[in-house]
Amino acid sequence: MKETLVKQLQPNVSKSKEESSNEELIKRVQIKDSPFEVITQDGYSFGVMGNYRLTEKSNNAKEIAKELKKITWNRVIQIVMILDEVKNKIKQEKV
Repeated sequence: MKETLVKQLQPNVSKSKEESSNEELIKRVQIKDSPFEVITQDGYSFGVMGNYRLTEKSNNAKEIAKELKKITWNRVIQIVMILDEVKNKIKQEKV
């Protein structure tokens, strides 16, 4: 019987300091029972729905989450406009 050698793969865990300092950390927190998320990047947070930003940048992620939980007319209009834009993009892709 012939012996078969298996090549071991080694994970690329040793990154240079230069590469690791260029990485950007992004934290996403889902708002329960909603389509919204709070994204924190470089110490600033903002609210999003999918690829669309809903709020201004803030230093306080908890305040953004609290703001996204409120149902206001402004938020309703934002959502309707986003859904209309998504619908139009889908229509254009079909043509």
